[in-house]
Amino acid sequence: MKIKIELKLSRFIWLFDSLLKVLLALEDVAVYTQPVFEDPSNVTAIAGNNAKLQCKVHHLENYTVAWVNPRGTILTRGYLKITDDTRISTDRNVDEDWNIIIRNISFEDRGFYNCVINTAPFPSVNRVHLHVIVPPKIIGRVVHAPVVVREGETVTLVCNATGYPFPKIHWFRDRITNVTDLPGDTLVIRNITRHCAGEYQCRANNGLSREDTRVFKVEVHFAPEVSMLIPRLGITLGSETVLQCSCSSSPIGVCVWKKDGRDLRISGKYELNPYNEGHETITLGLTISHIQEEDLGRYECHAQNELGQDSGYTDLYEYRPPVPPTHAPTARTTPRLITPDSQYRPVQTKAQKNIFDDENFVFFRPSTIKTPASKYSSESRSSSLGVAFCTLVIGFIGLHFLTSLSL
Repeated sequence: MKIKIELKLSRFIWLFDSLLKVLLALEDVAVYTQPVFEDPSNVTAIAGNNAKLQCKVHHLENYTVAWVNPRGTILTRGYLKITDDTRISTDRNVDEDWNIIIRNISFEDRGFYNCVINTAPFPSVNRVHLHVIVPPKIIGRVVHAPVVVREGETVTLVCNATGYPFPKIHWFRDRITNVTDLPGDTLVIRNITRHCAGEYQCRANNGLSREDTRVFKVEVHFAPEVSMLIPRLGITLGSETVLQCSCSSSPIGVCVWKKDGRDLRISGKYELNPYNEGHETITLGLTISHIQEEDLGRYECHAQNELGQDSGYTDLYEYRPPVPPTHAPTARTTPRLITPDSQYRPVQTKAQKNIFDDENFVFFRPSTIKTPASKYSSESRSSSLGVAFCTLVIGFIGLHFLTSLSL
């Protein structure tokens, strides 16, 4: 009996010891289970926007999560917000989330943020890097007045910009044409001409879709230049004509028509018609009505501005159309060969008179022509023999008569 009681007691002690060991083992598991972070994810945000920094923790149990900024300032501890920065707030969708949100971030907010758990003997840390991109911004006072230079001078335009990454600056003319192959914050135009006037735009870009721009307006001033459409014009009296000149200058200045040193004004005789050909050129027309002899002469188109003056001239003269001849035509003339003795001028000579053109001559066939030496014409061969026979007979009779007288 005593032995049975001892066996039951030893079994009870063994069961109790085993149960105690199990309880102690469970307690050790609970004590040495550590919180676990999910893999951290870095954040890239544009300055001015909001950034969400995530920290997800498993098996937190009785530990506490805190956020610390790059400068070592505690932002939150558990459910509480510690910092007085109104831009920062906590964001918890589930129990494992211990996120914070920073609104309207700036470039100074960049750096590593630490999500810390107060474990022993060392705290557990999850590091999140906040990368802040700053859009480009051109600094300096905006000048709306144009940059004014004289022709031949040097112009320097400066365009400074900030941003992260550091922006590159390119220059464009009239907002279309790229005037430089390489980027730079300074544009230098040497020996500038009037053709270089216009708008120059600098564009700052650091890879973002947004870019900042600034426009510089360049004005090139130069002395007047006058060009005439027709320097010499013939006109018939009583008619009407229009004279035109083109005046180019910057600033535009004055452009007038003059005659005999006086300005011509709008009247019944004169009418002025200006036409703008651009912000630097004016075409000035002068209409002259019922032109008389006193209206002939030299007309002056005069332009003047603060840098100088210039004039152009048109000579107006009377045009007399040729009068057709009313007398009989003269004898024809033939050109003579031009020689150095004639000083390379064409010389007109009288043509040789053709005797066959004389009306006193009558043309016949050679067999019927009359000559002064004979009163007869040889009409045929038989008539020629008859004449010879008669001549011979008359000669014989005469010879016989002389012989008889001598006897």
